[in-house]
Amino acid sequence: MNALKCLLVAACGTALLAPAASYGAEKNAAGFLSYTSHEELVKAAKAESGTLMVTLSHTQAAIDEVMKLFTATYGIKAEGQEVGQTDSRILLELKAGTHKHDIVHLEEELGLANYYPSMNKIDFLGMAEKKILDIPVKMINPKQPNVVAVGSALAGVSYNAKILPPDLVPKSYEDLLNPRLKNGQIWVDVSQASGLAALFVVWGKDKVLDYTKKLGEQKPVWTTGATRSITAMAAGEYAVGSLNHYHSVIRIRDQRKAPHVQAVLLEPVPVRLNQILSVNGSTKMPATAALFIEFAAGDKVQEVFDRLGPIKGSVFKPGSLPNKLVEGKQIAFVGWDDIDEIEPLQKRIFESWNFPVAAK
Repeated sequence: MNALKCLLVAACGTALLAPAASYGAEKNAAGFLSYTSHEELVKAAKAESGTLMVTLSHTQAAIDEVMKLFTATYGIKAEGQEVGQTDSRILLELKAGTHKHDIVHLEEELGLANYYPSMNKIDFLGMAEKKILDIPVKMINPKQPNVVAVGSALAGVSYNAKILPPDLVPKSYEDLLNPRLKNGQIWVDVSQASGLAALFVVWGKDKVLDYTKKLGEQKPVWTTGATRSITAMAAGEYAVGSLNHYHSVIRIRDQRKAPHVQAVLLEPVPVRLNQILSVNGSTKMPATAALFIEFAAGDKVQEVFDRLGPIKGSVFKPGSLPNKLVEGKQIAFVGWDDIDEIEPLQKRIFESWNFPVAAK
């Protein structure tokens, strides 16, 4: 290598290292990047150019409000998009290196491990433990410190108070097996059994499968889609629903001004991680992306998640609605070590209901 080439290589190396060195960034032995202080992180973020692009599993109205709050706080332009039904496409784009958004929503049903190779190695866990980032440590995957769940989802049992007699309002899961609720009184969503599956954390899988088999023997109305099912219940078609997303019940109750649609949180209350976020490995705004994820774990955004989600803040954020709702209750928390068990268990639950299968 001649002298000119040596100078060029040295110059390029200096240029690549300059941002980290200039803003107090360092890597640990595993290659995860962290900043030495919150002030250094903010400086690095403000030095980055461009518009931060974010994908979230929220309504567009909620996302737009969060983007405005972030820009107003830090003076950095941000745009957000509702993930909708695009999770599979996003994962394919990430693997191909063509996905453009800086912050990615990770869908657990597609397998979180499938996302990890494409994610930026930012050490949220280390910075949270050192109080550089104001993020509750339990929001962060301890084995994958660049992945953060800034929300949570509770599951509850819904019912129509105009139809269901007060003495049949469930106080335990066993109450749904009451003979008086046989033959079409209960609706069960066959497209989503995650709430039932979550009970395995406390009950064990055998008890869950025994319970779901008995629930199927109640001869419920099999439905598809929470929104459609809860809306039908509000109209008087069903008396009570099995476990489903608590936030869906509250959203439809409020949207349709239907106070007779109620939901109860039975113990153990299923609680799942929600709004699982990480930074795209190909981002050109890593510091800004890290700053945004911290912001999403903060009070202002958690309030938006609870108000417009609704009730989609993190159970680990003191003062959030999920945190208040489960206070003093036993929960079946699907943590980072349990999350990959849900999808296979849902399949076994569907099998326990013995639906007809077309012969090949």
